[in-house]
Amino acid sequence: MQRMTALTPKGERTREHLLDTALRLFTAEGYEATTMRDIAAAADCSLGLAYRYFASKEEFVLALYGRMEQEFAAYVETLPPVPLAQRFGQTMRAKFAHLAPYREAFGALAGAALNPRSNVAVLSDTTAEVRLHVSAMFLAVVRGATDAPRELVARDLATALYGAHLALILFWLYDRTPNQRATDELLSLVCDALGIARRLLRLPPLARVLARFVRIIGPMFGGAAGGS
Repeated sequence: MQRMTALTPKGERTREHLLDTALRLFTAEGYEATTMRDIAAAADCSLGLAYRYFASKEEFVLALYGRMEQEFAAYVETLPPVPLAQRFGQTMRAKFAHLAPYREAFGALAGAALNPRSNVAVLSDTTAEVRLHVSAMFLAVVRGATDAPRELVARDLATALYGAHLALILFWLYDRTPNQRATDELLSLVCDALGIARRLLRLPPLARVLARFVRIIGPMFGGAAGGS
């Protein structure tokens, strides 16, 4: 994903207005049915101005991923030094809170986001930079824990947690229980399992199993932090 050059405050407001408009249309009309012309008209600007900030419809989705990444990074920096299971639980609850305003938009984007042939798929080449940044944040989550493992295990564990966070987000997206109660219960279960696994990873055979697991799943993430 390309980073935009610095914008003036007015330019930044225009870009954010276009992005918010696009997300609203994706939610109401569907991603595939929405065109650049639709977005420009709904944002009350010219088509040329819309193209000035977003070269294609796909760039709106990439900008949403980037916005989520920045919000996530800001939160990770505030995490207290507590055991890893607790840090991961806090991270995921904050992630759900950050995603909540865009839940319906993500639902509308689900088809494209999960299509391996789509340019906005969460595991596509075009989203590799976002994945690189987010996986680095999970490494920071692991390193900052009071029970952080040695570096090679920390990198492998960060990759595994990166994958777990994607699975949890997908579950959250489709969870229709009141207040996403099922997601909260699943996250609590994952954190309990992580607390047990963290202690077991002190045993070399278990650390080797984790490393083997990461060697299998790591290439799929294309940029997730893996070390051993």
